[in-house]
Amino acid sequence: MKKLFCILALLFVCGFVFSQNEEYHTKSKAAIKCFEKAVAYYENGKTNQTVKLALQEVDNAIAKDSMFIEAYMLKAEVYDFLGDIKSSIAYYEKVVDLDPHFDYGITLKLAMHNYGIGDYASAKNYIDFFYANADVARYKKFDTERLREYITFSDSAVRNPVNFKPKSVGKINTEWDEYWPSLSADEEMLVFTRQIPLNPNNPSRNQSNMHEDLFYAYRNPQTGKYDSGAPLPGRINTELNEGAQCISADGKTCVITACNRPDGKGSCDLYIMFWEGKQWSQPQNMRSVNTEFWESNPSLSSDGKYLYFSSSRSGGFGKTDIWRVQIDSKGNAMKPAENLGGKVNTPYEDISPFIHPDCKTLYFASKGHPGLGSYDLFVAKTEDEGKTWSKPKNLGYPINTLGEERSLIVNAKGDLAMFSSSSTKRDLDIYGFELPPEVKPVTVTYVKGYIYDSKTNERLKAKCEMLDIESGEKMVDMFSGDKDGEYMVCLPIDKDYAFNVSREGYLFYSENFSLTNLEHPEEPYIMNIPLQPIEKGVTVVLKNIFFKTDSYDLLPDSYTELGKVVEYMNANPKMKIEIGGHTDNVGTKAYNKTLSENRAKSVYNYLVSQGIAKERLSYSGYDFSVPIATNDTEEGRAQNRRTEFKVVSIE
Repeated sequence: MKKLFCILALLFVCGFVFSQNEEYHTKSKAAIKCFEKAVAYYENGKTNQTVKLALQEVDNAIAKDSMFIEAYMLKAEVYDFLGDIKSSIAYYEKVVDLDPHFDYGITLKLAMHNYGIGDYASAKNYIDFFYANADVARYKKFDTERLREYITFSDSAVRNPVNFKPKSVGKINTEWDEYWPSLSADEEMLVFTRQIPLNPNNPSRNQSNMHEDLFYAYRNPQTGKYDSGAPLPGRINTELNEGAQCISADGKTCVITACNRPDGKGSCDLYIMFWEGKQWSQPQNMRSVNTEFWESNPSLSSDGKYLYFSSSRSGGFGKTDIWRVQIDSKGNAMKPAENLGGKVNTPYEDISPFIHPDCKTLYFASKGHPGLGSYDLFVAKTEDEGKTWSKPKNLGYPINTLGEERSLIVNAKGDLAMFSSSSTKRDLDIYGFELPPEVKPVTVTYVKGYIYDSKTNERLKAKCEMLDIESGEKMVDMFSGDKDGEYMVCLPIDKDYAFNVSREGYLFYSENFSLTNLEHPEEPYIMNIPLQPIEKGVTVVLKNIFFKTDSYDLLPDSYTELGKVVEYMNANPKMKIEIGGHTDNVGTKAYNKTLSENRAKSVYNYLVSQGIAKERLSYSGYDFSVPIATNDTEEGRAQNRRTEFKVVSIE
C-alpha cells in the first residue's frame, strides 16, 4: 500500500523543524545541542554518512534526557527515511507514550505504518485515537477517511476469518514460478503461465535471464490433480513474454497477453488463437480491441460473447480499469469496448478480471476498494447482463493478506477457486481452495460431446444454439469443431433451456434441459448427437413443445422451439412435413387419439400463422400407438408425450 498512502508521509517531512523556533520538551542544554547537531546532519543532503551522524547525535541527546520528545520524533523520522518501518514505529510510539497529545499527526502516521506491516489491531487503535482527539479538518488534504476505512475493514476481516485451506493442484508446480491459471468448463484442461530461464543451463533468476511461456496440463482422472505441464503446442511461445491468458469454456479458444511485439499497438496487447485439432493457430493481434495503451488480463465469457480485460486506456476511472468488449467468433470487436463503471473501477488500479461461466459473477483484483494490503481479491455481480454491477465484496482474510493477491479463477460448479501464491517458499505455485458460500457464483453445469452423421458416423461441424425457453433469448451461438465435431456449452442452473443443433442438408436436433430444482445440479451432460440427413420419412422429436395438462393449448415456453421450426422451414422451402402428436397410455385410446390430434393441429395452426404455407403442412394424432419408451415408468411416459415432425417430401 505504499503508493496508496505515500501522501501521508509528507505529513512528517521535517516535522521536527518547528521545534527549533519553539520551546523544546527538555531543559538540558547539552541535549538540545546534540539534537540541533542531529538536525543539521540530517538536513545536509541525507547521505549515508550524514544520516549515520544524525543518529549518533540524536542518541547522545536522548542519553542526556530520556524524556526528550523531539529527539525521539527525529529518530523516528530518520528510520522512516531509511525504510526501517518497525524501528520508526517504535520511536513514534515512544513519543506517544511520553505525550499522546503532543502531535496527533503522529498517531495518524502510526495508524498508517501499522496498517502497512499488517498490525491491523494497533492501526485501528491509533486511527480511532486520532479521530477522537484531532481536529480532522486540519488534515483534510490527506486521505484520512480512506485510511480509516481500510484499517477498519482489515481489523474486522482478521477478527472474522473465512474458511481457507489451499492445496497444490498437482505436478504442474515446479521450482519455477507458475501462475495465472485458466480452466476449461469441464476442468479437464488447465492452462497457465510459467516463468523459465532463457538459458536452461543458467539457473539465475535474474529478470534478464527469465521469460514467460504458456503451458497446459490435463487432469488425472484417478487423482483429480493435474499432471506435469507441457508447452502449448503451436507457434506460440517465443523468447519474448507470453502469459496472462484465458481459455474459453470449451477449451477451443485462447486469448493471451504479449508485450513489445513488432505487430503490437501498445506496450502489451491481446492476441487470440484457436485449437486446430492438434495444435493452436498462430496468435493474431486483436487489433480492433487493442489500443496504443496497455491491455492485459483477458477473460472470455462462457457464451463467447464478451471479452473482459484490464487496460490503461483513456476514458476510465483510474490508472488501470476493467473493460469488456463484445466480440464475434473470430475475436473481432463488434462494438466499442465499455468500461464496467464506477462501482467496479476506482481512481486506483483495478485488474485481473475473471468472469465466471454463469456470466453474472466477476472476480477481480483491486487497490482501490477496502483491503488488507496491495492487491486484494473482490467479487461483484450483475443481474442485467453487465449493464450495472453490485458493490464489490472483499473475499476476506486469509484469502486476502498483507501481500498481493490476483489472477483468481473459479470453476464452473462454483465450489473451487484457483490462485497463485508463494506461500512460505521462494517460487509461485498454483493452489486450489473451496470458496466461502457468501462469495460463490451461480452453479454452472455443461453439456458436451460431439456431433456426427447418423448414417456414416462422420464427425460434423454444426451450429449449436442454446436458448432460454422462458425469454427466448439466445444464450449461446457457436459451432462444433471443424474436424472433431466436438462442442461444449455451459448451463447456469435454475433455468430451462432449449438446445438446437443444425447443419445444411440435415434435420435439426432438438433437446431440452430443465435445470430447476435439481438434486445434483453440478452433474454434467455428456451427449453425442446424431444428425439425420434430410430424407423422406425421417422424423424429428420437438422436445421443447409444451401443452397444459390434458389440454391442447400451447404454453408460451413452446414459442422458442416453434420459432426454430419456422426458421428451418423457411431455409428449406421445398420441404413438406407432417406434424405428429403422441401421448402416453394413461386414459382411453379414444381420448388420447383426440388429444394427440388436437395438439398436432395446434402446432399446425401456429406454423400457418407464422407464414408457412398450408400446402406444406399436415397433421395427425397417433395417441399411444407409436411409443418410443416404456409406459411403465413416469420417465418413459414423459418421453412418449411428444410432438414430432416427419419429412413427407423434399421436392
